[in-house]
Amino acid sequence: MSVFNKLFSIKEDKFHYIVKILGIKFKHRSLKLTIKEVKKLKSRLRIDLFDFNQNFLWVNRDKLTYKEKKWFLETNMYERLGYFPDLKNPKSFNEKLNWMKLNYENPLAKKCIDKAEFKDYVKERLGEGYTIPLIGVYNTVNNIDFDKLPDKFVVKSTLNGGAVGVEIVKDKRKLDIDKLKYKFNILNQEWNKSYYTILTNGSKDLKPRIIIEEYMEQLNGQLYDYKFHCFHGEPKYALAVQDRDLKGGYKFEFVDMDWNRLDFHRGNKKNLIHSTKPKCFDEMVRISKILSKDFPFVRVDFYEVDGKVYVGELTFNPCGGFGKYEPREWDYKIGELLDLDKLEKEFLVKNQE
Repeated sequence: MSVFNKLFSIKEDKFHYIVKILGIKFKHRSLKLTIKEVKKLKSRLRIDLFDFNQNFLWVNRDKLTYKEKKWFLETNMYERLGYFPDLKNPKSFNEKLNWMKLNYENPLAKKCIDKAEFKDYVKERLGEGYTIPLIGVYNTVNNIDFDKLPDKFVVKSTLNGGAVGVEIVKDKRKLDIDKLKYKFNILNQEWNKSYYTILTNGSKDLKPRIIIEEYMEQLNGQLYDYKFHCFHGEPKYALAVQDRDLKGGYKFEFVDMDWNRLDFHRGNKKNLIHSTKPKCFDEMVRISKILSKDFPFVRVDFYEVDGKVYVGELTFNPCGGFGKYEPREWDYKIGELLDLDKLEKEFLVKNQE
């Protein structure tokens, strides 16, 4: 038995769930209430070894049935989106993304969610120079030779998405190297994979690594994001982002392919902006079509720096498949763009509900 299992265990007993942590037991009919009690105990005892939301999945990673995964996704969708999904007959965009987590596995997508390997995919499709230049890839923090790094660089964990797992270093002389090592040593543990929080396809097999990229900055000190949402090889709309911070905050707007604002938003409406169509828009559209042709849905993220286009990443589950689109009808309008009948039969997974 592992140390983790000695510290924490959860099991079902007839109509109850029993959680044991450090010898203390909790018993509830509701698994949610059980975890709530554990979180209270965690706070009182200052237990920071693991996060219980994702570690319940991590501990039981080889035991989860299709029904349990489906229950997990349904519960999260209701709690985050405010409606209970129909994953048997999905219609909304979020329903279809989560249905695909359970029923569809594209091996090429598995490669492209890796922050290091996706660069190889882009190079294969487009040639050199379309991703942020890579300084190095490291299996552990102690493999990094900080003396050989430039004054400015960006550190990323291959396991985490969004703002999580990113450290921007603008002045190496002021960097607390031990603190950075501590941070990424924690981030690169197996249980921090996004699979154990949102069940994303392919992320369960991600190899924990650290990548260091060149630091990129526009003349005005801000890097803008342009995220093209592509369905069956065609970009249909884009998300323009600015004022992004490492806490996950940003300003944005959704636009169509003529750069007209679409009548919906995600997140705080106060953060809406009026973005300017990027100078390299046509080039972004061309690249989006090339990189998305092998996928039913993928979001192609771009940076435009000094008149040159860089592909930031490929995203297959925006907001983890829990994006709250308002008004809600847009969740269903976007869902119409994703045709599950066009999925390749060889990538469909047989599941018994």
